[in-house]
Amino acid sequence: METENVTNDMQGAAERLLDKLRRFIATELDQDERALFATLLAPGVASAHTDEEVTAFGMTAWSTASLPDALVDALDRQGVTVSGLGL
Repeated sequence: METENVTNDMQGAAERLLDKLRRFIATELDQDERALFATLLAPGVASAHTDEEVTAFGMTAWSTASLPDALVDALDRQGVTVSGLGL
């Protein structure tokens, strides 16, 4: 029963997160920012899909070379890393 509650909590959190991302993208980002944001999300979104076309994309080696130079520079200058997510 405990595992089921945790699963339901995570599913609810995932739905809320996607709703917040949609609102943020629609209301806060201009067209150029949306394109850059999409490059950050692409690997995770691709790995979540199971259809063959998207799965094949997800299996492609991904590196920072896939990101636009301006975004790589901004991430580096600001010291952005993925840590402390509790995963």
